[in-house]
Parts: sequence; C-alpha cells; structure tokens
Amino acid sequence: MPKPDYAYITLTDVTAGEAAVFARWLRDSFVPARDLVWFASSLAVANGEQDPWPLPAEGGDEDITEELRRHLDSVEVL
Repeated sequence: MPKPDYAYITLTDVTAGEAAVFARWLRDSFVPARDLVWFASSLAVANGEQDPWPLPAEGGDEDITEELRRHLDSVEVL
C-alpha cells in the first residue's frame, strides 16, 4: 500500500475465519494500540481499491470474521 510508515503482512490461501484468528492475535498481542491493524484483500486491490479497512478494535474471532466477510462482499467482482 502506498502509505508512509506502513508495514504489512500477507496471508495467502486462508479463509476469512483463519485470517481472523491471526488478525485478532496481531491486534491483541503485538501492535501497540488496537486501532492500528487494518486489512485489505487481494480481490479489493485487484479491483482498484487503494484504502485498507480498519480491523474492529474490539471483539473476538467471530466478529473479525464477520467484518472480513463484509469487506469481501463489498468488493465488486469484475
């Protein structure tokens, strides 16, 4: 992503549920503030979406999975 001071981790071949487990761990155990974790999907990027979505600052795996699926559902497939 073309953002200053931005780092990213790519997960491949995972479901939304599997990605949610990793994202929750990252949010809760690694980053200095819960609102610093954002995400994007390869589908969104391939369709021209430049801005990542914020990961929910609260909630568990199911909440994050729901948000990841909502993100995927919002992307128009060309």
